[in-house]
Amino acid sequence: MSDDQSNFNDQTESKGDDQCFLHVCTSCRPSGFPREPENNRPGFKLYQQLNKRLKERNLERRINILSADCLSLCSRPCGIALSSPGSWSYLFGDQDAERSADDILDCAKTYIDADGGSMARSQRPVSLRSTILGRIPPQPQRINIIGGDES
Repeated sequence: MSDDQSNFNDQTESKGDDQCFLHVCTSCRPSGFPREPENNRPGFKLYQQLNKRLKERNLERRINILSADCLSLCSRPCGIALSSPGSWSYLFGDQDAERSADDILDCAKTYIDADGGSMARSQRPVSLRSTILGRIPPQPQRINIIGGDES
């Protein structure tokens, strides 16, 4: 898809003002890769690339990109997570700092439009089908204590 087509679709296929958070591990780096300088880490480069593409695709109102110091995915760099209040959360590894940005943003758009954030494998971009590391259920709005005193 050309950038012009992508920008058009990003602006026209919106389902209202729904948003999500895209957490990007800025510490991610392959084993043996130098920790410093920070701006050379693949995770930091992915964070920068995602911010650049987010602006180019006019998605700032729908996707909030947040840097994460560490997502504890050291054996599967680069790591990202998608979350939104009341929705399933997703954790992905093995993202490429130079090639994954558009697929990640496409996945975030799918996530936003999915009921409760629930995305079937077939709905995600191909590159994010085999790199999923986990799903976390939505946080309950209320907790019922079983066997507690009801007085």
